[in-house]
Amino acid sequence: MRRGLVLALLVLAACRAHLPDPRLAALDAILAAKDDNDPRLDRDFERLSEATKQAFRRRYAELPREYRNERGTVVYLLGRNMTGPADWDFMRRVALEEPCQSLWDCSQPGGGTGPGDEVTLAYPSLAALKRAEAELSRGGPHKEEARAVIEDALSSKAPAVRRMAERLFGR
Repeated sequence: MRRGLVLALLVLAACRAHLPDPRLAALDAILAAKDDNDPRLDRDFERLSEATKQAFRRRYAELPREYRNERGTVVYLLGRNMTGPADWDFMRRVALEEPCQSLWDCSQPGGGTGPGDEVTLAYPSLAALKRAEAELSRGGPHKEEARAVIEDALSSKAPAVRRMAERLFGR
């Protein structure tokens, strides 16, 4: 009897390991709908597990660089779940990303620039800096990691990111 129960639990655990993460599926649905006002963003993404955060970071890497809003949304959600070094390393990498030059092709200079384009193109990096700013402002336990994100962003090639880092660095 006991052996059967152990086997059943092992089978259940193996099956669950292969099920898609419901939070990743919810994120994908929100990103596909392009709805950054979806109430699930503020409600359903609290206390993400390490495995879910890794899945979100993978999703971020899979998104085309031109998907600035979607990538920024992932950074925002991960920023609400900062618990360890891997989280801050990710924010540092985002803050230092090569600038996106155009929403059509990040590697090519865009045609004209309109109001807000500079911020839109830098949205993921700016979201990482906003998370670092929040950590510093509240005097949280990861102040040093947050300061490292800001210090790294000082060398960003994106003017909007560099300006924000300069403003934050003086704090």
